[in-house]
Amino acid sequence: MKKTLLFILATFFSFNAFAQQYEHAWEVYHSGYQAESRGIGYIGILNSTTDDVAWTIAYDGEDTDNHISEVAYTNDGGVTWTAYDLAQNVLPGIVNPGIGTVFPVDANTAFIAAYHDSGSIGNGGIWKTTDAGATWTKVSTPTMYSNSASFCNLVYFFDSNNGFCQGDPVNGEFEMYYTTNGGTTWIPIPGSQIDNPNSGEFGYVHGFVAAGNTVWFTTSNGRLYRSTDQGHTWTAHDTPLNDFGGINNDSGDVTFKDDNEGWLVRDNGELYHTTDAGDTWTPMTPTYDWTGDFFGGHIAYIPGTTNTLVVTEADALNRTVVGAAISEDGGQTWTKMIYYNFDGGPWEVLQADGNLQHLAVAFRDVNFGLSGGFSHVNDPNDPDSGFTQGIYKYVDQADVSVANETIQGLSVYPNPADNFVQISTENAPLQNVTVFDVTGKEVMNLNFSANNTKINVSALDNGIYLMKITDTDNNHQAVKLVIK
Repeated sequence: MKKTLLFILATFFSFNAFAQQYEHAWEVYHSGYQAESRGIGYIGILNSTTDDVAWTIAYDGEDTDNHISEVAYTNDGGVTWTAYDLAQNVLPGIVNPGIGTVFPVDANTAFIAAYHDSGSIGNGGIWKTTDAGATWTKVSTPTMYSNSASFCNLVYFFDSNNGFCQGDPVNGEFEMYYTTNGGTTWIPIPGSQIDNPNSGEFGYVHGFVAAGNTVWFTTSNGRLYRSTDQGHTWTAHDTPLNDFGGINNDSGDVTFKDDNEGWLVRDNGELYHTTDAGDTWTPMTPTYDWTGDFFGGHIAYIPGTTNTLVVTEADALNRTVVGAAISEDGGQTWTKMIYYNFDGGPWEVLQADGNLQHLAVAFRDVNFGLSGGFSHVNDPNDPDSGFTQGIYKYVDQADVSVANETIQGLSVYPNPADNFVQISTENAPLQNVTVFDVTGKEVMNLNFSANNTKINVSALDNGIYLMKITDTDNNHQAVKLVIK
């Protein structure tokens, strides 16, 4: 059953001690990957306003040369994830697959584009799950991606029936197919309907962006291939880049608002804008509120907004500032997003000395957006926390008024909780704990004077709650409580 998660903390009440302050922010959750430094290189979000479903593809952030075949799935907006290691013969007909794309078409159905990591012939193609990743069936035919030059990069669906898949050139033409029946059959796209690739040009795994029925994929020559008819015909467009993926010492990312307007960010921080579908690109000179270069990682337009963009940066070796930033005026001015909430704890402010690396970023709308990070075996502040972090959940308007309001030594454990929650402080005793549900309704109000207390929460339904905690010195702290 889908859980409705409202992550606008404290929008339904205010503390008298301070005025409310709303900011774009991130909630941080465990990505589901059971290893240190699993980075998220791709996020595929279901285009549905009734199901908050998404998939991710991981890579080894400690050793990028180490091949892994791990994906993860969420159906509750990114709070909890189920990870799958597809290297263990989960995809029939392929061993140790490289995962190009995983793309959902409903809450349980998704498609994977995969290639054989060792380059073996005849093992690449498209697989489908109808049970949220528990089992997979190969839906591409034996002749698809069977040539020695074949390399399956991506699969994308416009709806549950219409989609396409794209692979590198074979005999001078990109190997591409489309389907009109949900992958039951695939029809080759003739080379005459695809602009010719340049010599040595190829595409990239999950290197695409879509807006409505228009879709673009990126190449090693810094070109964008564009289709306006759900992938049946393709035209090539030059960009300022030499390459989108780093093979030719250049890289970048691109996003589009609609058929014509888009933005491109280069890894060195250059930002460009197009209003003619990528035929021409105009350099921008953005202003931003951090020191050093403009971010040059990934970029995403937030669908449904006028001109809101998010850009990320993860290169901690070469940049003094990493993280994520937001623009609400089409990329002209940018603000770094510095408010984070870790696993249901209080809002925290992370300045330059608290940078968090952000990788891939994707949005369905302002109510559902995710950015990838790196997983950790233990929280640095809690050696016994277990697996943590790795995924950021976007909050469009979070009340961070209490981000700098804390009760010294406050501990709320366990969280998520089943039946009881232990609350303790180091200095002034606790005075009051008030619990609100996501509608703002007060569901619990307790008064006491003690440094430690145990609260019975067994009567609360599963879901998200906000605890307003006050001590006898009138200090306040807001803590998000998850009942599982």
